[in-house]
Amino acid sequence: MQAASGWFKHWSAGKTLLAALVVGAAIALAGVLSDPGLASAFVRAPSGGYVYVGTAAQTKAARAAALKDARSIVTPPKGKTIGIIQLSGTSAQSIGVVAAARQIAKMFGYSVKVCDPNFDPQKVAQCATSILAQNPSVIFSVSTNTGAMGSGFRDAVAKGIPWFSVVSGVVPAKGVRDYGTLGVDLTKIIDNYLIKRMRQISQDRPLKLFAIGAPTVGLASLVEGQQLARDVKAAGDVTLINHDLDLSNAVQDTLTTSQQVLQQNPDLAGMWTLCDFCLPLMAQQVKNAQGSNRKTVIGGLYANPQAIDGIREGTIDAVSDHPWQSSVWVAMDQVLQNWTRGKAIANGGVVYKKYRLPFMKPYLLTKGNVKTSGAVIPVYGPDFQTYFTTKWRKEFQGVK
Repeated sequence: MQAASGWFKHWSAGKTLLAALVVGAAIALAGVLSDPGLASAFVRAPSGGYVYVGTAAQTKAARAAALKDARSIVTPPKGKTIGIIQLSGTSAQSIGVVAAARQIAKMFGYSVKVCDPNFDPQKVAQCATSILAQNPSVIFSVSTNTGAMGSGFRDAVAKGIPWFSVVSGVVPAKGVRDYGTLGVDLTKIIDNYLIKRMRQISQDRPLKLFAIGAPTVGLASLVEGQQLARDVKAAGDVTLINHDLDLSNAVQDTLTTSQQVLQQNPDLAGMWTLCDFCLPLMAQQVKNAQGSNRKTVIGGLYANPQAIDGIREGTIDAVSDHPWQSSVWVAMDQVLQNWTRGKAIANGGVVYKKYRLPFMKPYLLTKGNVKTSGAVIPVYGPDFQTYFTTKWRKEFQGVK
């Protein structure tokens, strides 16, 4: 779950856990890089914990597409600044967004300014004001409704500064270009997997599926919960046990409610959540209840390092995810074409249809494609980094 403004004030209990996830990711990454067998599988160095693990054929296709799409050579502007307002510096998606921006900035000699509200609603508005004061040329915000940004957002729009929202979709607002996702496809992928897997394992009917949602968090969370309900209804043999997360006590609520549901439903067939850090907690309670003979299928949306570890260890079955960093590369391409050629910047998800390759397509992470990748968080799909670096080096003079 990647949240909007109403979510921030309820994360005090989760901050320590999320910080631990970052430390754990760093340790895991160090272990991967020290293992010659795993390191040889990398297509390139990690970026914010994410590693592209697509095929050589996909990289070749990305390079070929970029050479076809590159425009005439022009000189890019100098001295630009990329401003970023994170969801939290402990969030895997926020870390990935910053890493992508810094990669791009290095190519063009630009600077990157980052502000981390760390889920604090008051700091969100402060971050918007702080970033604006540093004269950014373009601004990215992660999964946060612009209503939380206060005058900083309004002033940026008034100045004509391009503003992009990435990762989860937000409430539409004049001046923000939403390159995030509402999570419908993410939800469909994990729902289809869970229902099929539950049918394979359990003979009970109806199949009981416990879900932790958070409809008040933001637009994407609401839409994802609604899609789950539709998928369960369409299945015909699944009963949904739905729980809205107690946002004021998210960690303990996840642990307590999961334990209670397991006790009351020993035949529980599956668990689902859109809360990224809740998923490992739910898996922990299933392990406590069922030991090594696990019968409850566990899956969710949005990968983080601990969830990936859980998949590798067999305590979690699957997570649906997107190549989140690709949205930053797409947005910067739109801005660069605007700065150098006066091209209009596309609004919303329609932007992805303007490219030859299908960027931001969701995928499912399971033991089959996670165990051997060697990545803290593996990324699949078109090789967006190769595409844009190849394209920009051909059409922009002096790009590194």
